[in-house]
Amino acid sequence: MADRDSSTRLWLVYSGLRMALFLGVAAAIWVITQLNGFPLLLLALLVSSIASLFLLRPQREALVAAQERRAEARAAEKAALRARLDETS
Repeated sequence: MADRDSSTRLWLVYSGLRMALFLGVAAAIWVITQLNGFPLLLLALLVSSIASLFLLRPQREALVAAQERRAEARAAEKAALRARLDETS
């Protein structure tokens, strides 16, 4: 259960940082260019996506590591359950 809580917390942090980065980039583009509407959103999405590849790498790697640990734990639990079921058969 601790892995699930950690994974959820890391996902929320990463998603929040992505949203904050997008909003910050959108605000900066709006101030600089005075673009509005859909062109502003598209340009902000493009720039923030590229920036997040570099700026949010540590958070993304921590999230992936937590998800891998959780998947390994679930696979081990599944194998243990199968072993117990095979013993009773």
